[in-house]
Amino acid sequence: MKMRDKILATATNLFESRGIQASGVDTIIAEAGIAKATLYKHFPSKNLLITSYLREKSDRFYEWLNSSLISKKTTSLEILISLCELVEQWIMTPEFHGLPFHIAAVEFPEPDHPINQYSAVLAVELQGYLSKIAATAGAKDPEALGQQLTILFEGAALVERLSPGSGAAKRAKNAAITLIRASI
Repeated sequence: MKMRDKILATATNLFESRGIQASGVDTIIAEAGIAKATLYKHFPSKNLLITSYLREKSDRFYEWLNSSLISKKTTSLEILISLCELVEQWIMTPEFHGLPFHIAAVEFPEPDHPINQYSAVLAVELQGYLSKIAATAGAKDPEALGQQLTILFEGAALVERLSPGSGAAKRAKNAAITLIRASI
């Protein structure tokens, strides 16, 4: 494992188990078993480490969705329904800790803080991703459907994070499928 990857993996584990702000640079250094200079060589600031964490989590999510959707393609409607099923599956995994950009935005609530701003970028990116899939599937208004799906999925993620096993992911999936059928 490359040193950068080791640092990022250590930070990811700490951010998800203790929180981003609660995981200081000294803790990350100690857990990774590295020198401070090594951390700063790869991540010149904690903000850069946090944005790298957020980017990697988003990239992995999209890669997983894309590969899963490609393997299930049959019709446009089925692609969107598969998307809903995959999001439910993802939210219900034991490894799910909530949406990282939500958590980061809460931990850095000042609108001008770079982490809050990057979290907002990732939220817009998610909506754009869902709108693009809706457009590909032939939705009458892909931007509206993308935003509606975003609201449902983000809401389900938050409710399940706060109340695991509440059924919010399944209910959001069912609501999303109803919206999709009305939008195609």
